[in-house]
Amino acid sequence: MDEAMMVVSTGHGEAGKNFVDVLLKRGFAVVVLVHSEEEGEQFQSLGAVTVRYIQEMAFRNQLSPEFVVKHAFVFENNLPQCCQDIELCRSLCPQQLYVVSSNRAPVGLVYKGLGATYVIHSRSGDVSFLL
Repeated sequence: MDEAMMVVSTGHGEAGKNFVDVLLKRGFAVVVLVHSEEEGEQFQSLGAVTVRYIQEMAFRNQLSPEFVVKHAFVFENNLPQCCQDIELCRSLCPQQLYVVSSNRAPVGLVYKGLGATYVIHSRSGDVSFLL
């Protein structure tokens, strides 16, 4: 079983793609959960990325046994979708869950209440310093 980082892309923002690119360059195994086939293709074009579709994962409620995920990163696009993604990630990866938010509204308590370990507010979306 490989240890992997899990990234949930919410929308077509560059922050998630840039973060996956940094993870790959540093040699991490990466599992990306996406909402659409278009997003999946964009991430697969980055390199050795395992792409899973959120709709499938919501029904299975587990990752393949080949991966041990200790850190998950959710990139916020909007509040309702991010809340759903946090709940899914918490069921898949009960260890460290980071939410990256560019939202200026005080949503941190909502995300923490749903199970986020950390809420990082970043206008640029660059969270490579967490590695």
